[in-house]
Amino acid sequence: MEYNHRLTENDRHFVDEFSEYVNGKMASPQKVGKALADDHRYLVNEKARLMFFFMEQLAENWHKGRYDQRNEWACRLAAEAIDHLAENGLYRLPETYYENQKQ
Repeated sequence: MEYNHRLTENDRHFVDEFSEYVNGKMASPQKVGKALADDHRYLVNEKARLMFFFMEQLAENWHKGRYDQRNEWACRLAAEAIDHLAENGLYRLPETYYENQKQ
């Protein structure tokens, strides 16, 4: 929650609504994922940017050991994906990504 205080009111509202949605209101993650991709190409690109930044944060949490059994799968999978993409030159990570990683 360290970033929550830096959000605009609109961004905070989105984060809260999205959390509430996935915590019991969503019927099918697969169908929602497909529907999110079935949008204007620019909007799909913006959604992907958000998704990759989310994955990057999960990956950083994995490397720093900031996870537990409830989110271990998401953090580990994100780290595997982001690290693979970066190693193959398909994704650029910030210089701070590997700092202070769990040894």
